[in-house]
Amino acid sequence: MAITRNLFAKAVMALGLTKILAFAAPNATAVLLGSDCTAYPNYDNATGIAEPLRVVVDSTGKELDGFKFIPKYAIAVGGGSWGFMVIPTAENTTAGVADVPFRCANGTLQAHLNIGMAGDRWQTLIAAGTPAESYVVNPLGAPYLRCHSHILDGVAQEGAYLGAVNVTNWGFIYQNHTETGEYYFLRLLGPNSNDPATGKQLFPGEFTGYIKVTAA
Repeated sequence: MAITRNLFAKAVMALGLTKILAFAAPNATAVLLGSDCTAYPNYDNATGIAEPLRVVVDSTGKELDGFKFIPKYAIAVGGGSWGFMVIPTAENTTAGVADVPFRCANGTLQAHLNIGMAGDRWQTLIAAGTPAESYVVNPLGAPYLRCHSHILDGVAQEGAYLGAVNVTNWGFIYQNHTETGEYYFLRLLGPNSNDPATGKQLFPGEFTGYIKVTAA
């Protein structure tokens, strides 16, 4: 079964887009910067924490470059809640909404979120493994997100980029649901992530980009 990996916040979250022309992010080579928080901007040796962090869309070639993540929650079939970090379809839809704080602690990227009955807390984000055409997320064994540098035409690019399993290329898919509205859902374009119906890397209407991490 084909596998995709989505930006997941262990309690469960999602994403969206309008009809657009296909665009591919630059074909950069990803180089792992490290498996702990020292790879992130704003790392503090005294605390072992990198904060505050700014996490944004990069290199889609579309207006959403620079857009920040927001959480979306839904009730899963059979009960339980889902939560994914997603990108809004328009930046002004988040006007007046406080930015989601991000940090790296204990070697993992975390977002400060309200997790329902659990209240506000730092929630670890992972690239969750899911069947390619399903929203059911099984976090067991899912890889943690890591910082990478990008090498393009032999030149190191500025900044750090999120990925997992040596991949930093993400697919962006438009979603529009009654419960959660419009947004872009992200999936990591790693091994075995091709559309199982067509065998192609991208689903119809999907486009690619990166997730960039900078000091906030």
